[in-house]
Amino acid sequence: MSQNSASNDKAIKLLQEYIAKTQNIKDTQSLESQLSGLSIGGEAPATNTAALALVEKYNKELSGKSSEDAAKVNQWLTMSARTGLTERQTLTQELNKHLELQTYIVSNYITVADIVTFANVHAYMESLSPQKRFNINHFSRWFDLIQNTLSADTLKAAGLTKIEIDLNAPKPAGASAAAAGAPKEKAAKGEKSEKGGKKEKKEKKPKQEAAPLVIVPSMIDLRVGRINNAKKHPDADALYVEEIDCGEEEPRTVVSGLVKYVPLEEMQNRDCIVVCNLKPVAMRGIKSYAMVLCATSPDGAKVELVEPPKGSKPGDRIVVEGYEEGEPEKVLNPKKKIFETIQPGYLTSEDRVAGWFDENKKFHRLLVNGQECKPATIALGTMK
Repeated sequence: MSQNSASNDKAIKLLQEYIAKTQNIKDTQSLESQLSGLSIGGEAPATNTAALALVEKYNKELSGKSSEDAAKVNQWLTMSARTGLTERQTLTQELNKHLELQTYIVSNYITVADIVTFANVHAYMESLSPQKRFNINHFSRWFDLIQNTLSADTLKAAGLTKIEIDLNAPKPAGASAAAAGAPKEKAAKGEKSEKGGKKEKKEKKPKQEAAPLVIVPSMIDLRVGRINNAKKHPDADALYVEEIDCGEEEPRTVVSGLVKYVPLEEMQNRDCIVVCNLKPVAMRGIKSYAMVLCATSPDGAKVELVEPPKGSKPGDRIVVEGYEEGEPEKVLNPKKKIFETIQPGYLTSEDRVAGWFDENKKFHRLLVNGQECKPATIALGTMK
């Protein structure tokens, strides 16, 4: 069996197991018979065709909730089916750029494109070094989200294993050795100069190696905000433009892609949580100076604003439990990937409590003056 065939088999098996678990199908023989009954010109069905046939019968939303999303799902399925090392490299680079502002491959919910693509790139991801995974950090964050969305049993049934993903910047290899070797090299040069009768140059001290950056949740500036008003973006149907009071002299202009999920009337005069130290970015001609923190349901069907406790005031700081003493960065340096490192750990608990999971899977609540923050209904959701 070729590596491509093995990858295809694992993709279909992974999708079967995911559908069985999410749709509570106890007997998976119906899934097997559905697959074996498919035929295209008398030949075995292609992976993507089989995958789409399965979701059409058992969970149609996985193929896209709109015709636009369905077209994008098909596009990414086609791209992920291309084989070979060069194609895998190209795919991961394109996805890394695409996922910079997206949680999932298509829209804001999991689709068959996520599941099949995950299986297709699993072997390639396993072959990458920690440094290379960090270099495609948006892709790595997505990969880690998908493998944690799928249960360990689901992965095992498909012949896949969970890959440990560390989104902290790796310590540069050999830096200490290089620094230690520098004085010896300069000393040798000094000896040559002395033999030639030239004046010996003063030896420079080797530069001290910079301490590696330790990324912690307190670097993110989370504050209570009050949406004074919101309106549709004049040039983008999917975006709102809000004026948010963050306890400063002037309100901040914030652009949010929430039109599909939150009615405009629900965006007026309400409290929210705002990420205040992201680098301002122009979104379709209007610069956004912060980001509204929202929770997304596990199936991607719902998105809700994470709300601070009653009695909170604009400008009140939200702290991550256990990291209360740290000070946030004035502006997050995009090159250091601070938000991208912390954000995958933002989740809601079974009781809807907003918090952050550390690398040891310990849950730290988001607190305002000692009180919890929550979305209205979403439990076990991601936050961004």
